[in-house]
Amino acid sequence: MDQRRHTIVTLTEHRDESGHHVCLRGRLDFHTVPDLRMVLHRIVDDGHDDLLLDLSECEIGDATGFGVIVECLRRARRGSRTFCIVDADERTRRLLRRARLNHLIATAPSTLTAAVS
Repeated sequence: MDQRRHTIVTLTEHRDESGHHVCLRGRLDFHTVPDLRMVLHRIVDDGHDDLLLDLSECEIGDATGFGVIVECLRRARRGSRTFCIVDADERTRRLLRRARLNHLIATAPSTLTAAVS
């Protein structure tokens, strides 16, 4: 598999009455996380409203990719900010369950997840 096609992760964000929506698209792995980490830390640290993370179009490639999600959770907790994942693929859900973080996956109405897209 050609790793070059997975070297870009896109991030979109917006705010509305339900919180700060962040949507990640691409593969989170050793190659993409360093640049993304700084952006995510800024987003988590600069806000006060609920942080809603959409991972529906994101692939967790390795432990580094999963680690950046856990880092966001910890930073949000330190800042007393609510953090939840509004959508994720089955593999990511399984990783969250194994790490006992499945409580992060919100049961969001379809309008919420559609707004992030």
